[in-house]
Amino acid sequence: MRPTVARFAVASKNSPQLTDTIILADRVHAALVSLSNGSRIFTGCDEQGRPLQGNRHAHVFCESNNALTKGIDGEITHITIYAPAGFESEDQRAVQDLNNVWGGDDLKIQVILLGFGQPQDFGGIDLERGQCPLLARSRAWVSRTPFLPTRHPKVTRAGALKRDASGLQIGSSEHELRRLLGLAGFPEPVLVEPVAGTSLGGRNIPWHAFLRRRETGKGRPAGNGAGYGFRIEFPLAVQGPVAVGYGAHYGMGGFYNGQE
Repeated sequence: MRPTVARFAVASKNSPQLTDTIILADRVHAALVSLSNGSRIFTGCDEQGRPLQGNRHAHVFCESNNALTKGIDGEITHITIYAPAGFESEDQRAVQDLNNVWGGDDLKIQVILLGFGQPQDFGGIDLERGQCPLLARSRAWVSRTPFLPTRHPKVTRAGALKRDASGLQIGSSEHELRRLLGLAGFPEPVLVEPVAGTSLGGRNIPWHAFLRRRETGKGRPAGNGAGYGFRIEFPLAVQGPVAVGYGAHYGMGGFYNGQE
């Protein structure tokens, strides 16, 4: 079985904050595209430049895990690459060649490859053992990075809200979350409730504090690009990662194990 996960530890002391996830993930992506000579698992496109179907190419996740003196100030401690289609041998060599991430004078960090495997090989909530909460298996999940809808809320010509059979406004943040979770193959949540932000370095960080647009790429989040967060519960445990919405391949819309 081809590995679907590659996980790195960030070795540099000047690591960006988790709020800069989308910028760092974009640059990691660019580095892997270059190192792989444009492998489709990293570009997300075929040889003719057409987007691949199914979202099975690489996602780049950033983590800030407060353990073993790391993540104390909300800095990024790990980078995890997840590709459901699996890494071919050439892709693995590109990942192994990723030692540094550069981005002008403002970003120069060193990364150390911890290994390849499957989500269950790395997932868990024991941070002292280096486990990855984004790759855990759980019924309960909580937003770690902002969810960015890809559709606008719908209204009638008269200005009334367009609602689905459950009463949710079509295109609202919760409606979009539920729709995208379904498209990603997850079961219908039995609970969805908003959360105002996430905890970093002992501080509550609101979603608007996160950078929410890539430096490159043509895609844009819906509306004004506002971020949202949720606590969700599925009827049964699901295997992470759980990540949907604009920028999900660049660390946005990521959830971590919310089991108390």
